[in-house]
Amino acid sequence: MTQGKQETREEEVARIRSYLVSQAMRRTPEQLVEALREAHHQFLAATAAIPDNAFRTTPKEGEWSAADVLAHVRAIAAIDERSICGVLERGEQPPNVADVLEHTPTNATREQMLAEIEALRKQLIAVVLQADPQAHLDIVWGHNEFGKMNWREWLLFARVHTLDHARQLQAISASLAQSPQP
Repeated sequence: MTQGKQETREEEVARIRSYLVSQAMRRTPEQLVEALREAHHQFLAATAAIPDNAFRTTPKEGEWSAADVLAHVRAIAAIDERSICGVLERGEQPPNVADVLEHTPTNATREQMLAEIEALRKQLIAVVLQADPQAHLDIVWGHNEFGKMNWREWLLFARVHTLDHARQLQAISASLAQSPQP
């Protein structure tokens, strides 16, 4: 393999999928929760680096603003909470998830969205920490790119997803810092 070769999307998905499958069962629920909490802290730090006057500014035409990123993460956090808690508390089969990158208009403030994400994560974590670590591992639901996953894999995927959007916010912050603000 050539040094510095850019990873294709298919290679990236395969690498992440392999990580999810191997680590979700190797780690305890407490370790999975701690990994999600750490990712959430990084996400909060990246969010805090965006100035209020640039929160709804897109770095370039067609790209997301920090507000768009927060709205998306809030939407996915709601899906995580509803799906994983439904599996663990009631043995429910969640619907498949189409995690598509699309502009998510919102009038919610940064503080409102962060409070909602925090509440969703808090509820999810409480349910996970009370659950039998082996409960309902036979219930799987799909992601449009990463395939079928059980609740433990989805919990670890929440970490990956959160870190991905923390990096996106860092890139937005860097781009906005180089652009003149109105």
